[in-house]
Amino acid sequence: MMKQPIQFLKPFYLIVVVLLVMIARGFPLWLLVPLLVLALAAPLIRELRPKTDLDERQIALSHWSSHLAFYLLIGLLLFVMLTEYVATGKNPDPQWYMLLIVPLTVKLIISLFQNYGTILAARYIAFFFAAVFILFVLLSHGFTLEALMESLPFMIILSASLLISKFPRMAGVVYLLLAVGLTLFFRGWLRLDIYTRLIMYSLIPLPLFISGVALVIYKTEEEV
Repeated sequence: MMKQPIQFLKPFYLIVVVLLVMIARGFPLWLLVPLLVLALAAPLIRELRPKTDLDERQIALSHWSSHLAFYLLIGLLLFVMLTEYVATGKNPDPQWYMLLIVPLTVKLIISLFQNYGTILAARYIAFFFAAVFILFVLLSHGFTLEALMESLPFMIILSASLLISKFPRMAGVVYLLLAVGLTLFFRGWLRLDIYTRLIMYSLIPLPLFISGVALVIYKTEEEV
């Protein structure tokens, strides 16, 4: 009988964490950061561990509330960004775009792998992100030699995606090499602020790296 009231109180856990941050401004950073990491990781570990004490209904309600809260957060971020733009006539600072783009990118990647499986998800990720950045390069430089050189890595990504069905591990290795190579290639990003760097790294190397790892460890039906 005590399980349900305890479950009811658990959504207040993160609110308490936020309140602690607000009132603990005098805490040293070396102490505050580990405490926040532990506090935020605890609910996630509890749900992902193989033997959880939550039943299916409680897990479904937890996922539904998290899903609703996620889109509410996105809506509030858009509201703040639009309000700031209307008030000042200037684009919002990079940290607002980071808070908007990074979670949406992570959700997109997770949703693709959960709904379409490793092969199709890795291919869709390659098509989507490569096409977006080739378009961005063309809009920035037009049909020039510079645009061709900057688009070359993304053309390789598209070419590698064609190998996924027959040679998933080979394509995965190419994805991983490109993820590392692009991280080193775009050294100019180091001159950008930390928020813009998080945006760029989450949009290019991160999807490739995750797809590459998934393809390398992928097991075909014959292997299973």
